Amino acid sequence: MYTANIADTVIFRSLGKHPNPRLKALRSAVQKAETEIWVPATVYHELTDAGNNDTPANPYLDPAIEAGWLRVATPLPGDRRAEFDSSTGPVEQARVVADEFLNQQSKYPEMNNWRDAAIVALAVRLFEENTRIRVITHTADQNLAEACARIPPEFGYYDIESRYYNPPQTAKTKFPTVDQLKWSNR
Repeated sequence: MYTANIADTVIFRSLGKHPNPRLKALRSAVQKAETEIWVPATVYHELTDAGNNDTPANPYLDPAIEAGWLRVATPLPGDRRAEFDSSTGPVEQARVVADEFLNQQSKYPEMNNWRDAAIVALAVRLFEENTRIRVITHTADQNLAEACARIPPEFGYYDIESRYYNPPQTAKTKFPTVDQLKWSNR
């Protein structure tokens, strides 16, 4: 059974830009766990540095993508302002449900919640596209961790575990380990 790990923006901001020993430790752990890290396109874009260059670069993720241990998902469907009906797919529905959940929990609704909801939607997409898969989400946002644990089961996907790093700096020591990237029956 394949275990997919999905990480949010704060995890990579905590680990720092390439090159650094934490990213090197994460790469080693990913290879030993025989898995990959997934990020939604929104996370990739959020971490991209346009700077003064014509070609934007992502100092957090580009080296990992080039080395083949991190994958950026194709953009997810959905429009925050659109209503969904019976023809709307489960990935888009999951994103809307997650956005609504996060807006209800947030002191600042509508700020980053649509982007954060992409983590939940990506988990549902991976379940939709793979029959033998488990998903582990990694976040330093407590509300997002709760959404990741609660919403995919509403769509019939129960092999999901949400790992919450508090404070976010704990990602520097906990996330880059094999144990955090593997499925466990905690």
